[in-house]
Amino acid sequence: MRTKIVGLIAAGATALTILAASPASAAGTAKLNVVHGIPGVTVNVCVDGSNAIPNFTSGSVVKNVSLPSGSHTFKIVPQTDAACSTAGILTATASLAAGKNYTAVAALDASGTAQLKLFTNGMSPTDKGRARLTVRHTAEAPAVNVWANGMRIVGGTAFTWGKSATLSVPKGIYAAWVSLPGDFKPVIGPAVLQLEAGNAYQVYAWGDAIDGYNLAVVKLWVGTR
Repeated sequence: MRTKIVGLIAAGATALTILAASPASAAGTAKLNVVHGIPGVTVNVCVDGSNAIPNFTSGSVVKNVSLPSGSHTFKIVPQTDAACSTAGILTATASLAAGKNYTAVAALDASGTAQLKLFTNGMSPTDKGRARLTVRHTAEAPAVNVWANGMRIVGGTAFTWGKSATLSVPKGIYAAWVSLPGDFKPVIGPAVLQLEAGNAYQVYAWGDAIDGYNLAVVKLWVGTR
């Protein structure tokens, strides 16, 4: 994995354009969460030329960063580039809408190429006594199935890289894992999740077969109806 990242740095920036659900036009702020899903490398996350998240390690999560609505430039650079002056490992632009909540994930896609993926998060309140569980495939892996407490919640062969699925579930403790289609055996996890009512949980599968697979969790309070 480290060889892959060194190669990306040597080749220069990989330019990506990430478009939000709708362009921002009104004044205000958006909320951004960031997940580091590239194994084996510590980086800095630069926003509009400033080092916003220094020394960001694999599997780490940063939540609820406030940014003005509008277009922003994001750049992933090596840990040694504190001034955000290099071309970067990955570069992206995104238009963030006021009042919206987003999660940006730096991860390896199914072919092992580093990508930046932006998701828009639902922030409506949950029903009383329930939590919102969103699972997202951001690992270097083929199609997968997702299980919780022995029940398959995402099945078949269509849940491929970049896909997202959301469920309303009773609050409680869940053992969650990922398997290959047609199999029950975990290939990622299991992880124990304590889901509290009024919260939205995003679970990201990330990693690769060389450095291993993991799950990263973003927990956001959304309230209850």
